[in-house]
Amino acid sequence: MTDQQPSRFILASAAVCVVTCAAVAVLPPLLGSSSAFTGSVSSSAVLGLVFAARNLQLLRAAGTPSLPPAVLTTIFGGWFMFAPLLYPDVGFLPTAGTQLGGTVIATFGLYVTVAGITEE
Repeated sequence: MTDQQPSRFILASAAVCVVTCAAVAVLPPLLGSSSAFTGSVSSSAVLGLVFAARNLQLLRAAGTPSLPPAVLTTIFGGWFMFAPLLYPDVGFLPTAGTQLGGTVIATFGLYVTVAGITEE
């Protein structure tokens, strides 16, 4: 571990991924989505939350992004953008909420990933 401190924006980006994964996990049941959609998205969001939280933990401890959890967080964001298209009759709010959450997760997760590669 190093004494290097990550930038505030990288820390904020990782934290946004944690909060958004948690939001995506509770969104389908709160909006009354189908059981299949709720099970798929909520269980995926819990897994995404595990990697997003690990990403934030390692970032705070080491001062630099760890690529495995950052990449997996980004992949879950992509899944949330795509998942509503696979299920019929999901509804506008669950679709829009899940896709918006996925966009936020993928965007900030990719930023942390690229920062880890380029050592911002």
